[in-house]
Amino acid sequence: MKQGRFVLAVPRRRGVPPAVRRSASPDDVCGDNASFWTSDDTPEVSLGPQGDLIGCVFSAHTARSVDAVPLSEFESAQTAALRLVRDYWGAYVAVLPDPGRRTLALLVDPSGLLPVYRRIGQTHVVFASDACLLGEAVGDRLKVDWAALASFLRYPELRQKQTCLADVDELTPGALMVTGGDRELELPVWSASDYLPQGRAASVGDAAAELRELATRTCAAWTDRFGPVAVATSGGVDSSFLCSALAAGDRDFGCITLATLDSSGDESDYARLLAEHLGADFTRRVYDTAYYRPTVCASAGLPRPGRKGFLTVVDALLAEGAADLGKSIVLDGNGGDNLFCFLHSAAPIIDRLRNEGPRAALFETLPDMCRVTGCDVPTMLRATGKRLMGRRSKKEFAPDSRLLADGPILEDLPEPLTPWHRLATRRHTGKRDHLALIMRAQHHMHGLGPGPARFSPLMSQPLLEFCLGVPTWTWVTGGQNRALARAAFADLLPRSVLNRMSKAGPDSFIRGAFDRHRAVLRDLLLDGLLAKQGVIDRAAVEQAFTLETARRGSLVYRLLDLVEAENWSRSWE
Repeated sequence: MKQGRFVLAVPRRRGVPPAVRRSASPDDVCGDNASFWTSDDTPEVSLGPQGDLIGCVFSAHTARSVDAVPLSEFESAQTAALRLVRDYWGAYVAVLPDPGRRTLALLVDPSGLLPVYRRIGQTHVVFASDACLLGEAVGDRLKVDWAALASFLRYPELRQKQTCLADVDELTPGALMVTGGDRELELPVWSASDYLPQGRAASVGDAAAELRELATRTCAAWTDRFGPVAVATSGGVDSSFLCSALAAGDRDFGCITLATLDSSGDESDYARLLAEHLGADFTRRVYDTAYYRPTVCASAGLPRPGRKGFLTVVDALLAEGAADLGKSIVLDGNGGDNLFCFLHSAAPIIDRLRNEGPRAALFETLPDMCRVTGCDVPTMLRATGKRLMGRRSKKEFAPDSRLLADGPILEDLPEPLTPWHRLATRRHTGKRDHLALIMRAQHHMHGLGPGPARFSPLMSQPLLEFCLGVPTWTWVTGGQNRALARAAFADLLPRSVLNRMSKAGPDSFIRGAFDRHRAVLRDLLLDGLLAKQGVIDRAAVEQAFTLETARRGSLVYRLLDLVEAENWSRSWE
């Protein structure tokens, strides 16, 4: 089970009754009254006569799935939303009528694992779990917003509130969107700033024990909903953490690893060792450049070309592996580096200096960060001094204008979906870097919306809130990145897996696929919509294709991202 398909339409006129009727199909929701549709396999939770909750929800106290969250008939939508984010978690959107104010409100849970998109039309405001349903509801084909697409490509790591489809934006996770038919108002309900470190930091042992308990409960809750799962396993920190949490919760799971034909991207030895150590079934699949189809879009149906094109191969191989293991869904450790505060800067040193004084900062965290980054003490001291003077090495979200046509110079970032990097962090200024890291993971999370049968449980609300509250320096204790995640399940992991500091990837496969299909990829871009609409610099793209693979470096990945954007654009034509 991994679904969450719904569409809700609200007429754009004053005084619309807040009661919501059910519709038999998506193309029947735009009527005289507010109306919504859900697919047959979409889970729902009753909120009593006052509303509906679409998706999965668990009790914050027991981590057990709940079938009903009864609301008082006198409870306002804002009060109900505050109670939901405090007492429950999951992947959901709550539809909350407010009869007293004759309004209707939607709450997207803070994890964002069930994205909700909105289109404001002439007659209705339409909300849906996926962009295709927006078009189906209004009976009109959605169109690419070329300026928004250019902005997306210029800031590819920033999930913007505006999507790349005309007149379609995304609702902010943890916020209440109130609609009265003729007006819209967004109210904050959950804020990341409420979970930032306060007071004296817990010991590493106590923090690791709490993280272990939370992860075990959270992963067990999801597995109870999904049934036996497979885990995309590399033998790295994040997937090993996920496997350990499932093992600690005595849940059934299997392990799938993907390997390149050459040894540069083959993690099989570590992944097999992990699976055997935890008593899980194991299977291996191998990347083959012949599997890559240059004209197939990995982001089809999504409102942005946010997935990497080579993920079509990953999707197929993981699905094969899951079927081989008899599992119906694959869990991944996406977002783990970000959630577990994988920083390469002086931020943890400065945070500890400001909170615990120079002794702890210089004699404990300074050498820890030198070991994490591999730099010497003088270099790290210089970086610390620059940061103390307010000089950052780079912005949280620097623009990437490579191969793009000249566009307007913006003084500020485009509006982020979650502007967490701007929050006040008090004496923990490094938390701004941590928040930006988590924001960068938002394009890569697999939730209950459309896409492959995958799910990313590490971004669940309990884990997100806990990790935000851990000081940055705790994550580098002992000179290990993501130290707390390692410590949480240290007794369950093989020593060679526990102490890994680096991990290989599918780089040789990606470059091989690029070279194998270079002529097709070149023609796609030079004769495509991005060139026609003036999004890319056609001459620069043509020049990039003449360079040898070894000299292109990261430009190969940039070209493939442009190809994905091209294929995505054509899918909406």
